[in-house]
Parts: sequence; structure tokens; C-alpha cells
Amino acid sequence: MDSCSKPIRLPEKHPLTNDPFSLYNHVKVTGVFDDGSAEGELTIHPGTLNIHGIVHGGALATLADTVGGWAVYFATGKPCVTVNYAFSFLRPALGTNKKLCCRAGPEKLGGKLCVYRQTITDDNGVEVANGNFT
Repeated sequence: MDSCSKPIRLPEKHPLTNDPFSLYNHVKVTGVFDDGSAEGELTIHPGTLNIHGIVHGGALATLADTVGGWAVYFATGKPCVTVNYAFSFLRPALGTNKKLCCRAGPEKLGGKLCVYRQTITDDNGVEVANGNFT
């Protein structure tokens, strides 16, 4: 998302606000933009933590995949599935955070495949993970 991106207004009863998987996993897409990007957040909950009190890597991947998937949908008008991703865990996302934020931006919008870059930051804006999703 760049400084010129405009938010896309969603209808009140849009499926984006009632996705059962996202609700179950405490993930919420908070914005989609006309440049094909999207933002979302993961609310930290006891079920998102591993036994060490750190947000589970699967929860981070779920956040990135969900935000990226909705970004593709709004950019292309077509539903999508992830066929591949490479994800880097840069530092622990501590359970003392209230939310983690994700930004997903298009690297390539193709006719059959799209490539997105996702970045996840903690409450202090520190990047904890990033990756490319196809």
C-alpha cells in the first residue's frame, strides 16, 4: 500500500466480515485498497500461543495467508487458493502483544497466479515475520 492508495468500502454484510475460519482464529481483515493491497490483524488469545508464551508460527502464517487471500480477491474479483509460500520468522511474537498487524501487497498480479508480499509487525511496529505467497 502506498500513500496514494484508496480504501475500498465494503458492504455491511460482506463475507469478509463473517468468515468462520478467520473468526475462529481471531483474524480480521481491517482494510482493502484499490492498489490490490490489504491489511489485517490477529488478536492475541491464549489459543494463539505455544507452550512458551509465544504466538504460534501457524497463527502468523494463518494471518498472512488470510490477509493476502482477501487482497487477491479484491484485486482480481476472483476467489483464490494459496499454492506456495515462503515465510521467515524473524523474531518471537511475544504473547504480551495485544495484536499483530499484517500488510499484504502485490508483487505480481497475473491472469492465473498472483504473488504477494506479507509483512507482520507487533504492537511496537517491529517486524516479526514476512513472506511471499503465490
